[in-house]
Amino acid sequence: MSSGGATGAGGKSSSGGATGSGGTQGTGGKSGSGGMLATGGAGETGGTTSTGGSSGAGGSSARDGGLGSGGSAAGGAGGRGTGGSSGSGIDSGAGNAVASAGCGKAPPTLKSATVGQATPVNTISVGGKSREFLVRWPSDYKNDTPYRLHMGLHGYTTAAKPLEENGKDNFGLWSLSKNTTVFVTLAAVNGSWDGPSDLLYADAVLKQVESELCIDTSRVMLEGFSMGGAMSWYITCSRPQVYRAVVGHSGGGVGSIPSTCSPVAYLGTLGSQESGNGQNTQTDRFATANGCTITTLPTTSTGSGTHVCTPYTGCPKDFPVTWCSYDGSHGFQDTDSGASTTWVPAVVWNFLSPL
Repeated sequence: MSSGGATGAGGKSSSGGATGSGGTQGTGGKSGSGGMLATGGAGETGGTTSTGGSSGAGGSSARDGGLGSGGSAAGGAGGRGTGGSSGSGIDSGAGNAVASAGCGKAPPTLKSATVGQATPVNTISVGGKSREFLVRWPSDYKNDTPYRLHMGLHGYTTAAKPLEENGKDNFGLWSLSKNTTVFVTLAAVNGSWDGPSDLLYADAVLKQVESELCIDTSRVMLEGFSMGGAMSWYITCSRPQVYRAVVGHSGGGVGSIPSTCSPVAYLGTLGSQESGNGQNTQTDRFATANGCTITTLPTTSTGSGTHVCTPYTGCPKDFPVTWCSYDGSHGFQDTDSGASTTWVPAVVWNFLSPL
């Protein structure tokens, strides 16, 4: 159920991330919040199970503040530090905040978007190309308070302005966050995510945001839909220990995702009317990485108009994994039958906020 409303030229990845075997792109999908993607399309990934954290090829994600001295393999980010200053005035989650280099700094050069709008746009040069992104911080922002950071990735879209179409509501979390969180909206070139180049783009945006704003670097989180969901897999598996939690909605369509991931809290959603995959392609890779027990979890039945969210058992307290099955098609803001609002943002926020 898309929320943006722009009309796309068709889906790039197969519904839910199954690997296509010669299917063609759809020609009528909506790309409101990532696009209604064709169910027989050329999804490049989907079923690859990855469990551990190799670093992505290309550029370092060395960042100012909050990083430990134990870097990963070439190109990867260092491990998180365990010290740092403690934040005040926000939910401290599972432990003390780790302050970024932007804490205590003068007002940032970054521009903050306004609630209900997607301007002004920030730009950054990555690999010789100018890339755009949005940042939105609390109206009562304090430069001595480390804030949780949420980075959003849209699905494949042919919308001319993916930031404007996908950055208005921050996956429905803005109002729920109650001024505890800084939000970033990323945008793919021509609406299509590319693993290696967009990994460097995410690195660069994250570094700039943490250098200018007061961020709790131990609580940086990703959320993506469809191709953006698969890109969130690529980023977090390529940058071990950088991201605290990831939410993926119907992920698929990005190739060469690292075969292993380091532990990270994960929530995945998928519609029962999406063909070709299930928890095995959406959440099992993270449950395996976290040492959770892998069993077949409940799914909602087609026609029930309901959803069911089930946590994996045996996961470490700091690295929970939850699988949500809903009766619906390819989308990330699904509404149960008879309900007037989507259930997804509340479930996501309840998962993220304690971390």
